[in-house]
Amino acid sequence: MGKAFPYLGQLVLLSLITLGLHFLYHSITKELPLWDTAHMQLWQIYALQFLLSALVVIAVVGIGHTMPNNLGFVFLGFLTLKIAVNYLMLRPVLNTSDETSFFKYNFLIVFFLFMFYDVYVTYRVLNQTYPSKNK
Repeated sequence: MGKAFPYLGQLVLLSLITLGLHFLYHSITKELPLWDTAHMQLWQIYALQFLLSALVVIAVVGIGHTMPNNLGFVFLGFLTLKIAVNYLMLRPVLNTSDETSFFKYNFLIVFFLFMFYDVYVTYRVLNQTYPSKNK
């Protein structure tokens, strides 16, 4: 668990900085009132993605050091779980008209941002587990 703290710290920084930039962008473009009618608020999307990514980071780091041969399967399992939870949260919005496309695109941007971070952490843990022989 102790080896996950640097990754969780980076995740907190990533979340806070991108949430601030995302909010600033919507403030500048005068799109903040659109969040009043959205299914979820912007901070709730970031909180959901943060919690799911924190779970993935803890699992990947924990499994990466105890059972490194199974790290890929663990990552794919948690990624599937993350996608399923996101689908369940987004399902009521997917059946609506194009009026909510604003929310859908913003949700997708945040989802991919955190998914890329999960891939980055998994890559780093794999490289620590199996160092390159070319060094």
